[in-house]
Amino acid sequence: MGVREQEWSGARRFGVKAMTGLLAAGLVAGIGGTHMAAADTPPPAVVQRSVPAQPWSVPMASTPAQLFTTTPTSDAGTNDFEATRVMPLGDSITRGTGSPTRSSYRMALADRLIRGGMEINYVGSQRNGTGSDINHEGHGGWTIDELSAELDGWLDAYRPDIVLLHAGTNNITQGDSATTTARKLSAMIDQIRTARPAAYIFVAQIITSRVPREAAVDRSYNRLIPQLVAAKQDDRITVVDQSSVAGIDLHDLHHPNDFGYSKMAWNWYRGMSRVFGTSGDTGPNPYLMTRTVRCLATKVMINGERHHRTECRSWTLRTTTVETNGVKRRVRAWMTLRETKQTYRVRVNGELQTRTRVVQRWTGPGNLLDI
Repeated sequence: MGVREQEWSGARRFGVKAMTGLLAAGLVAGIGGTHMAAADTPPPAVVQRSVPAQPWSVPMASTPAQLFTTTPTSDAGTNDFEATRVMPLGDSITRGTGSPTRSSYRMALADRLIRGGMEINYVGSQRNGTGSDINHEGHGGWTIDELSAELDGWLDAYRPDIVLLHAGTNNITQGDSATTTARKLSAMIDQIRTARPAAYIFVAQIITSRVPREAAVDRSYNRLIPQLVAAKQDDRITVVDQSSVAGIDLHDLHHPNDFGYSKMAWNWYRGMSRVFGTSGDTGPNPYLMTRTVRCLATKVMINGERHHRTECRSWTLRTTTVETNGVKRRVRAWMTLRETKQTYRVRVNGELQTRTRVVQRWTGPGNLLDI
C-alpha cells in the first residue's frame, strides 16, 4: 500500500506431504450482491460460484489417493507428484504489511491446508514471512494496472495451479471508481485464464479500509465482483469474501494486523476447502474468538512532532451500553483494559485535598482514523 516498503527479512518453507481421499465436487453457492459484514461476526457463505465445479481427477493414484496433485515428478509411472503450486497475488496486503513477520495470511493458510490434507507450494518472485515457503507476488503500493503489466511473466515463470487474487485497494486509494476498478479486475482475471487455462482462481472481495470515503467505494467494488465472476461462466473461478476484515482487525488504515490476517486465512481456506474437499480439524475459527491480541498503530507526539508506534494489547468481546441519539442499547464490542489516572477529593484534618490514583477501565479503540 502507498509507498513501497522495505522488506523485513524472514525465511520459511512448508514441506507438505498429505494423503487423503478423492476430491469432492465444489459447492455451488448463490451469486448476488454482497454486503459489508461486521468485523466481529462470522461472515456469510464465503464461496460463490457461477456453475458447479467438476471433481479434480487424480492421475495414476493408488488408494488412498492424493487430494490434489499436478504433474508426476518422473516418467517412470510412479506416484510421486509435485505439490500444488499456489500463487498469492496482490499488493502489500498479500505481502504482509501490518504484520511484524510480513507473513500475511499465507503461513496461517498453509497450516490449515496441511491439516486439511492438501499439499501446496507457494510460488512467486517475492519472499517475505517466517519459514521457508515464503514465495508470493505481493507488491507494496501496486495497482491492478501495475500488477497486470508484469503478470504474464510471473505466470509463465511459476506456472501456478491456483491463484489467490486480492487486488484493487490501491486503485481505490488513488481515486479509481468502483466500476473502473472492477473492469480492470475482470481483465486481470481473463489474463490469468489465458495464460493458465486449467488454473483455479480465487478472487477476493477486498478487506475494508478504515477511511470512510475509501470504505464506501470498497463496498461498491465488492458488490460488483460476484457479478463479473458469474458473467464469465467459469467453474474454476471462486469468489471469497474478505470484506469483514475491518476496523481493529487492521494495524493501520489499510493493512491487517496478525489477527486480521488470521481471518483472511480462514476465509481463503473455507473457499478452497469447498472446491478441493479438504476436511478435518484445521484450527479454531477466529470469528468465534472472544479474546485475542491485536496490534494497532497509534499516534504519539514527541517534541511536538507526530510519530507512530505499534501498541499490542489483549482485547475481549464484551457486552456494553452505547447511546445513539439519546437511545441506549446493549451491544457486543471489542474492549481492552487500560490504566488511567483518576482524581478524587479527600478530607484531611478538616480540609479537602485533591489526589490521584491509577485505575483500570474497559475502553474501546477510540478514533481509528487518528493515527
